[in-house]
Amino acid sequence: MSDNNPGPIVHTATVMETMSSAGYTYIRVEEKGKIFWIALHETQVSVGEKVSFYEQMLMENFTSKSLNRTFDRILFVEAINRGTDLPTKDKAKPSQNIKPPEQHAEAQNPKELATPVGRFTIKEIFEKKDDLVGKVVEVKGKISKLSSQIMGRDWVHIEDGTGAKQENNNKIIFRTTQVGLAVGDEVVGKGVLYVNKDFGYGYFYPLIIEDAVFSK
Repeated sequence: MSDNNPGPIVHTATVMETMSSAGYTYIRVEEKGKIFWIALHETQVSVGEKVSFYEQMLMENFTSKSLNRTFDRILFVEAINRGTDLPTKDKAKPSQNIKPPEQHAEAQNPKELATPVGRFTIKEIFEKKDDLVGKVVEVKGKISKLSSQIMGRDWVHIEDGTGAKQENNNKIIFRTTQVGLAVGDEVVGKGVLYVNKDFGYGYFYPLIIEDAVFSK
């Protein structure tokens, strides 16, 4: 998901455990000493096989009702290939086909936030991040990208015309439970600034704003 990554993250791992339920297959894999779960539409795979896949949708605390089990972290992928050959490039990015099963969560109300310490441009936030970390900040800009329901939140990319793409300081991601947002909306967003946030599995962000709320 990070825009700073040069391309999709790829994995080749060994199957340690597999189970299928309600049209999905859940696979526990090991890769370079790391053990984690992946899931995709039901497929046949055997313990001991090597499988290759692109990293796509990571979810935390995902509960499968059919398995009566909660996974701390699980990667939903569109396709796997047996061996070290990767699926075709059209399977590299998340698509509408990747929909975790049995997730019909109701919209949550955003958290109440403290009064922002100020309104800043995106470039200013990058410049002043050490002073602003952990504080509520406010930004006015336009939604350039919106990724829905990843790790229980919508990921809203905001740009305001400041900063430079080549310096990776021209946009900030806000994570929110607020609904009713769309690409192209001009909004004022506020939330708590975090720096060097590592979600694991290659999802690392030098800056991100959590518990965000928006007004138009």
